[in-house]
Amino acid sequence: MQKQSSNPRSARHPVFYTVDVEDYYHILGVKGTPPVTQWDSLPARVERGLARHFDLLAEHGARATLFFLGYIARRFPHLVRKAVELGHEVASHGFYHQEVRDMQRSVFEADAADSRKLLEDLSGKEVRGWRSAGFTMGEGTPWFFSSLLEAGYAYDSSIVQNRPQHDTLFRGENRPTFLTTESGRICEFPITMAEFGSLKINMFGGGYLRFFPAWLLGRAASRELTRKPLLIYIHPRELDPGHPRLQMSIYRHFKSYVNLSGVPRKLTLLLGLAESLTLGEHYEQLLLQD
Repeated sequence: MQKQSSNPRSARHPVFYTVDVEDYYHILGVKGTPPVTQWDSLPARVERGLARHFDLLAEHGARATLFFLGYIARRFPHLVRKAVELGHEVASHGFYHQEVRDMQRSVFEADAADSRKLLEDLSGKEVRGWRSAGFTMGEGTPWFFSSLLEAGYAYDSSIVQNRPQHDTLFRGENRPTFLTTESGRICEFPITMAEFGSLKINMFGGGYLRFFPAWLLGRAASRELTRKPLLIYIHPRELDPGHPRLQMSIYRHFKSYVNLSGVPRKLTLLLGLAESLTLGEHYEQLLLQD
């Protein structure tokens, strides 16, 4: 007990390290993104980037939640099995990286169910978690949470609270929260915001994590961890700086590729701040507390 209480990491909320397992050509909203019909002919890089995540996590004795695209899992089933072998949690990112706002409810539910079943078959584990491609839900998808329950999921991690379109779906605190829907209860793990008064800033994932300097990330994360868990979201391509570049606008190019070389240092910094848990592990803790 003395050892635990003297460890500053143990006094904090946990870190959730989450990876959207997709490839470099799965960037949404840019003209250089190839159609699904071309994916099989493209050189794949996902194995390289994901292997580096596995190595980094092993260095810290950390476990992650990996949101696999069904397409990636079907093309590289050994990656799903490797994740389970290493003690990580397998979750779903949909089958073909489609924007939810462009999908009819029935199509979304079929996609969510199909990707879950594939991942369960490959992993031999129950798949309980979902993350939407590009966090693209909102006013036009009021059925989102109910549909996830209908498709067999227990929790979601798609809400970004500084996006006004998400207000119609979720208005809770910026921490794991149970929601009641017409289909039952589901747990939401919102993307962690750095909170400065009423200002909420996304700092701990994707291009935002790459943009902000390490010293600021560390300070903001340390403060948030005294109040709530810290959810990191990242992609395999962000530990593979040599991956091919897509054609896109100057702004999107900056957002997609800025500071790739600094990602390992920042992830190491964040993993060192507190103990890590998978989302599924924390979900089980919440059920016991409920």
